[in-house]
Amino acid sequence: MRVSRTQGRKQRRRSGFTLLEIMIVVAIIVMLAAFAVPNLVGMQDRAKVQSTKAQVQQFASNFEQFKVLTGNYPDSGQGFNALVNGDGNAQSWSPIISSEDANMLDPWGQRYNYQYPGSRNKFGSSKPDVWSNGPDRQSGTADDIGNWSGQR
Repeated sequence: MRVSRTQGRKQRRRSGFTLLEIMIVVAIIVMLAAFAVPNLVGMQDRAKVQSTKAQVQQFASNFEQFKVLTGNYPDSGQGFNALVNGDGNAQSWSPIISSEDANMLDPWGQRYNYQYPGSRNKFGSSKPDVWSNGPDRQSGTADDIGNWSGQR
């Protein structure tokens, strides 16, 4: 059976997509992206906060270990370097953290903070404060992430 020329043209035209079909597919993709992108951005911010909380708690634990080994917390001037170099009284000091960790930056590119005696943690001046300045990169604001209760 032979196909006429008109039937052949109709079949060729039907093999492609119409402009309307392409526009519908693009509209669906745009709608999916509109829902997905804000959720992904929010997840990244939450991940930064969670990793910072974990790092702050690790540093607080490192300072507790320092106190067990030396009997005191380092003062604010010694800070994180004391975890690397000791308090100067120990004959053979084994670093608690590496010098790279002592100079670690938070996810927003700022150094972590240490203060002893503390003022914001739940134990007051008997424990040190360890914190990140948080997303706004300013210390002493509501978005600071620290080892005290009521943190974000």
